[in-house]
Amino acid sequence: MSPRSNPKIFGPPPVQAELPMIAVQPSLPPTTELATKAQLVARHPHLLSVNRVTWALRCRAVNGLSAAVFDSPCGELLIHEPSFLAWFLGLSGRAKPRAGRRGGLRLSGAGTAARDSAPD
Repeated sequence: MSPRSNPKIFGPPPVQAELPMIAVQPSLPPTTELATKAQLVARHPHLLSVNRVTWALRCRAVNGLSAAVFDSPCGELLIHEPSFLAWFLGLSGRAKPRAGRRGGLRLSGAGTAARDSAPD
């Protein structure tokens, strides 16, 4: 009798059971709302440029856009178009400071225009 098969010395063999897979897949939006970078720029050329979208995707962990970007199996990033546009227009995500115009007009709280510089 080998020492490995003696239950008095080594105890009972360990029980091997399957662990349940608890990894939850992120819920993907409908595929009609997903677009690649090039498709997004082509759909909204008046709003977006390739450079703006590239910057937003590169800095998505910091700028609050990470929930709207998904990795495709082929390695290309897929963008949830409604979430991206809401973020880009300032309707969602972290607050984006708006720079005032240089030497131009700025809007006051009541919607009236006022000069940035002091009167002469």
